[in-house]
Amino acid sequence: MSKVLIISELSQFEEEIAKEIEKNGIEQMLCEKNPDNILRQVELYEPDIILIDTNFENCEILTKQLKTKTQAQNVQILLLLEKDKNIDFLNFADGFISTPICKNILIHTINSHIKIKKSLEQLGENNRELARSLYQLNVLYNTSSQFAGTLDKDKLYKIMLEALEKTLSFDISCALVFGMQGDNKLYINSLCEPTESLKEALALRVVLEYKNLFENQPLPHKTDLEGIEIIKNVKPSHIQNIFDLRALNYDSLFAPIKVGEHFFGVIELFRKTPFTKEDVTCFQTIVHQVALPLRSATLYEEIKNTNIKLEKLERLKSDFVSIVSHELRTPLTPINNSLEIVLSEQAGPISDDAKNFINMAKRNVVRLSGIIEDLLDLSRVQTGKLDFKYKMTSLVPSLELIQKTFEQTAQEKDIKVELEIENNLCDVYADSHRIEQIISNLVTNALKFTPKGGNIKICAKKVNENEIDKTLLVSPICKIKGEYIKISVKDTGIGIKKEDIPKIFEKFSQIENSLTRNIGGVGLGLSITKQLLDAHLGAITVDSKENEGSDFSFYIPIPDDKKIFIMDINHALSSSEEIGLIHIKENSNCNFIDETIKENVIKLTKKSKEYKEDNDYFVLLPDTSQSALEFMEKSILALIQKQDNKNCDIVLKKAHTSKDGKELLKILDKINI
Repeated sequence: MSKVLIISELSQFEEEIAKEIEKNGIEQMLCEKNPDNILRQVELYEPDIILIDTNFENCEILTKQLKTKTQAQNVQILLLLEKDKNIDFLNFADGFISTPICKNILIHTINSHIKIKKSLEQLGENNRELARSLYQLNVLYNTSSQFAGTLDKDKLYKIMLEALEKTLSFDISCALVFGMQGDNKLYINSLCEPTESLKEALALRVVLEYKNLFENQPLPHKTDLEGIEIIKNVKPSHIQNIFDLRALNYDSLFAPIKVGEHFFGVIELFRKTPFTKEDVTCFQTIVHQVALPLRSATLYEEIKNTNIKLEKLERLKSDFVSIVSHELRTPLTPINNSLEIVLSEQAGPISDDAKNFINMAKRNVVRLSGIIEDLLDLSRVQTGKLDFKYKMTSLVPSLELIQKTFEQTAQEKDIKVELEIENNLCDVYADSHRIEQIISNLVTNALKFTPKGGNIKICAKKVNENEIDKTLLVSPICKIKGEYIKISVKDTGIGIKKEDIPKIFEKFSQIENSLTRNIGGVGLGLSITKQLLDAHLGAITVDSKENEGSDFSFYIPIPDDKKIFIMDINHALSSSEEIGLIHIKENSNCNFIDETIKENVIKLTKKSKEYKEDNDYFVLLPDTSQSALEFMEKSILALIQKQDNKNCDIVLKKAHTSKDGKELLKILDKINI
């Protein structure tokens, strides 16, 4: 029933209006005459309409006070105004009724303003619901962004609970989370401290609700109350209160956290005030949102665990290959020596047939030794223990040595091996032994797959980056810049199909055809070749057509200071955990003073999380005989100032002491990187 409060000095006037209002089924109340009690009476009575006689004492002040106090409740204030009377506070009222009063106008006016009040209340409620919906949508949007930013399961659950708390303001949440190894956890988040009996009841309830989802079907995850770890989180509050078993009677929402058949847990919320239809939709949306990232996080965790197992297996395989290779190589040396002694007839004369058989055995011993050496090199490459002795060297002696080494083998197959070297060939910064190994691998393959009467040509010349056909690069992503020494091994052999070229550089890989099956081999030579070239910042191209021959060309850079530094540090980082790296962030144009040092300098080792194996670091490597300070002062200062890009990574060995560190920063300041 609607309520009307009448404020007037005239009792007879009040009673007349009150009777008329009452006739029309509207509750009415006469106000006290004391102005001091009127506001209190309005607060207690909570009227829909207030009728104020403008002849009432301090009517203007009272109207302003009432309007201010009742604005939130949309109370309609009507003035009883004498005809032709002008007042200046009509803007503080919602309407007026002229006196003497017409009964019909009075009732119609009151009913109209009651409808206005109800409309305003409905509009206010709609606005509140709209604001709440917009807030929930905003939370859902931000939550989806947060879900996309992590693969940490614990963090995903935390984000979900924070979103539910913001949008639904629950009293208690209970989430049963399934672990991969059966380590199930029950997360209880509560506004007040839950009793022990409530915690046990929540655990039992959520487990039973989970089992009820499947009825007689097998459960995706086994649950055991005794095996569930309960993790409690109570929000700090100034209200000292507890939640007991009565909290189970609160309104609740329950949902499984799953994607398809993949179950990650279940969650239930409890709230003293009832949940609305919009709350249910919001709850289901957030729970559904978290399920997909949880699936991704689970797959990531599985992949991570699998990779750890694979890395362990890879290490075991490398160790096994290394151990077996060493064990095989040990008896080969006395076998080879014994065959040499028998062939030289130091142990007595032998027949020609015996010599042929012993030579056959000797060739196979040499072949087996080569295979074992390849296996050992592969193991060293994978473990970072392959040693390089870089120095400025000419490639001419290595090329001439290779030609002589394979001369006899080529003659036996009636294959001609030619050598063509450009005059005044530049020196390179390389390990000459490893370069010989690369050329040897390529020539060995050419001899294997070139039939009798064929031809092999070895060429060496200087080229620049524009003369390299980058479409033939085995690793197209490698950076080709500057000048190189190109060494080619071209044959007239069986050739390779274009689609098979990438396969030949894989470990233990050979192209399957009748000739390769007859020739044999373990398929390690080209894989090792590529690793050795990577260490020299080199590249390799392959140009081949089936039944027309192949052209394998590799490129060793003509060195500059930068390339030398990179080769040295790559070798140092791959073979030692003891290298320290001071990484100066790119575009950090600052003088390294005080707090700026902490913001722009990162100290790295191979174990540091910031260290990335695929980064091409521009580095400065001090000599082992010098301290970092000496190296910076004598060798580096002028070099850096010549570089176009002053941003760099400075790598220091253990000679970088704390004392050197202070002086080093002064030098960095002078360089103004």
